[in-house]
Amino acid sequence: MNDAMKLNKVSHKHKFITTLSAVILCILSLSTILIQQSFNDPLLTLTLNIIISYLSIYAAYHIYRSWHEPIAQLQAFVHAKQHGQSNVSLEFQDASNPLAQLSRQIEQAFQHNARSAHTTFSHIPTVLDSLFQHWPQPVALFDKNNRLTFFNHPMHQHLSVPLLRDMTLAECGFNITNIHCQHLEFKKDWQLNCYQLGESEHTLIIANFIGAQLQDAKRASQADIIRVLSHELNNSLTPMASMADTLLSFEALPEQQTKQALSRIKSRSESLLSFINAYGSLSRLPTPAPRHFDMHKLIMANANEQGVIIRYGGEKSCYADPLLFEQLIINLLKNAREASNEQTLVMLQSQCSGKSHVIEFIDNGPGFANLENALNPLYTTKANGHGLGLALCNDIVQLHGGKITLYNVEAGACIKITIPLSRDN
Repeated sequence: MNDAMKLNKVSHKHKFITTLSAVILCILSLSTILIQQSFNDPLLTLTLNIIISYLSIYAAYHIYRSWHEPIAQLQAFVHAKQHGQSNVSLEFQDASNPLAQLSRQIEQAFQHNARSAHTTFSHIPTVLDSLFQHWPQPVALFDKNNRLTFFNHPMHQHLSVPLLRDMTLAECGFNITNIHCQHLEFKKDWQLNCYQLGESEHTLIIANFIGAQLQDAKRASQADIIRVLSHELNNSLTPMASMADTLLSFEALPEQQTKQALSRIKSRSESLLSFINAYGSLSRLPTPAPRHFDMHKLIMANANEQGVIIRYGGEKSCYADPLLFEQLIINLLKNAREASNEQTLVMLQSQCSGKSHVIEFIDNGPGFANLENALNPLYTTKANGHGLGLALCNDIVQLHGGKITLYNVEAGACIKITIPLSRDN
């Protein structure tokens, strides 16, 4: 709308200047013809035309100023009023000038709006005083000019700068960018919330102490990390201890079995150490580094360790982080083994569908007792369970941009994993 008004203004100004120029050209043309016919002297005609041109341009300039300047002043006056400058006034020498009458009407309209706004919002500091004066949280209110109009006792106590009404945001030490509020004395263990109070353009700042919440969240996070790492350590160390017990049961260690067991223990140890280091350094699951790897080989090796029979069908290669995916496989096989009362059998189907790689695990157990909560951390129906296995699997799949879905089928529990294929595919 402003652009349209500017274009209209430029167009009107251009028309006015064009009209004045056309009038001057007509005067010069007529004067040239009359002088030439009367005196028939080229030099005299040129001299008189120069004089007439100067007088015409001078007159046109004053006509333009008398038309343009009052309008420009009126536009500047309205612009200043729109931006809240109440001390600006506009006076015309001729009080009967239509523009002077228009300026008085505009002044009256702005004064009426200012009185209405003051009536509507002048009660805000009073209301806040009754609401927030005895709040334990520090509270401060600034008007539309970013000047302090209200603060409660906790705010006064917390700041080292003595607070006085009409101080600016900067003088109080606050810095607001967009909706984010900052203050050097509200850094650690504090959260500053900034609110705009409707059309009043008042800014309300409330400081909340979140130190206790941060400590609780920190303790809960540390406990979760310990539980997750303990869970993964048990999953990996149990097969290693079992292989060591098998070797110790021989009076003379068989060379081939010893090499296989030690090789597998070494591989599992390195994998577990890499996982723990990455997890511990970030206090969360590491960012996946996907690549193509032999998923069939990885699954069969872990299934042999846990004594699980795998019937594998479909695509053998997978595009994912092999370190994270091995942890996922270990947990799924362990859950299947613990759920089965007989020889554990897992039907695994791997296939590419569209832009996704779909992997289905179906075990021969009783199925999920509670599908809705099975993926929730710390939820378990097992007597000695921790409720971390499937939750960790879900986190790993989500980190790969995929999803995990749980079903109960006639054979047992079905876990469907869908992850995106690599761009190469």
